[in-house]
Amino acid sequence: MTMRVLLATDGSDHARRATTLLRAFPLPPSAEILVLSVARIPFAPPVPSTIRELEDAAIADARRIAEDARSALASRWPSVEARAMAGDPRTKILEVAEGWPASLVVVGARGLGAVKSALLGSVSTAVVHHAKCPVLVVKESAAALDEILVAVDGSPDGIEAARFVAALPLPPTSRIRLLAAIEPPYAPRTAPGFIKPTLRAAINEMVAERRTEMETMLARVEERFRDTAPVIRRLVVVGHPADEVVSAANQPGVGLVVVGARGLGAVKRLVLGSVSERVLHHAECPVLIVRPGS
Repeated sequence: MTMRVLLATDGSDHARRATTLLRAFPLPPSAEILVLSVARIPFAPPVPSTIRELEDAAIADARRIAEDARSALASRWPSVEARAMAGDPRTKILEVAEGWPASLVVVGARGLGAVKSALLGSVSTAVVHHAKCPVLVVKESAAALDEILVAVDGSPDGIEAARFVAALPLPPTSRIRLLAAIEPPYAPRTAPGFIKPTLRAAINEMVAERRTEMETMLARVEERFRDTAPVIRRLVVVGHPADEVVSAANQPGVGLVVVGARGLGAVKRLVLGSVSERVLHHAECPVLIVRPGS
């Protein structure tokens, strides 16, 4: 099945970084690339006759932005297409991603309209929360993809995230870090003193059992990368999963962090789990969010 990649751009700094990263991203030569720029009409002018002029000018600007990105990608994918349209970028990007349909959506973390202090703009937030395919969010730190951190917890989303990366044509320089975090069981501070040693022993036993399960799971995940890229580190840590993944993602050399949309602890009605949400906001490198069935 041909991989289809939708690059959404508005010409912002983050969008240009997304274009640059996509140009080097490990995709098959047969991948189809579509560049989309959506012109947002910010207000309705008082004179109705100027609505069409305003829309035409906005679409012309979006077309120029899309064409610039297309030109930047054409050396690798000569058949890359550019498309411009007017409307709400959040709605239009999701509509195109589903209707085309896209195998992967690439967006900058913040667009032209985003407040500089915001970690994510409204467009990237909407796309990550509602796209049915994986979404790659590119931030200011878009370094080489030599080291890829894959966070897994045994959930379907986490396993799918590992499978998605392992299926990519990773270059020979790629190295994989696998991480699983165990959240320690809650131990009430007000427990009577004579119970605490027993409680502590029970918690340690639970953590040890969970560690064994996670190490076995990571070993199975590592097998997926046997023919694609070497796993240079396989680590099981004890701590809050979100904090541990963010800390690992922000280590020098990590060029991409990959997480499942929801982990084992996520409520099913939530689009994103607390771990992926926090990683998305606080990891400094690009973040790839993957859902089952991708």
